[in-house]
Amino acid sequence: MKFVIFGGEDALVAVCLERYIGAQGKNMEEVKERLQTAYRAERDDSLARTGTPFEGIPPAPKKYHEMWEENGPGVTRGTIVAEPDAELRLAA
Repeated sequence: MKFVIFGGEDALVAVCLERYIGAQGKNMEEVKERLQTAYRAERDDSLARTGTPFEGIPPAPKKYHEMWEENGPGVTRGTIVAEPDAELRLAA
């Protein structure tokens, strides 16, 4: 699952593209940690409710996909990788 991180001095925002899941943090480490937490929570909740991961969570709005494609200044692109042992790794 792809994500973008953007923002300014006061806060950073991370948004997944394939499913509209996001997080905010004071710095890169915090925003990545919070994105992992949100990703897990949404996955686990949808599995419990529907039996399918991320069921009912739509893709992020087009502007975030455009941020990924443009890869402009102040935007970090990355990928959430689900490891076989259910651990997540953010590659940014």
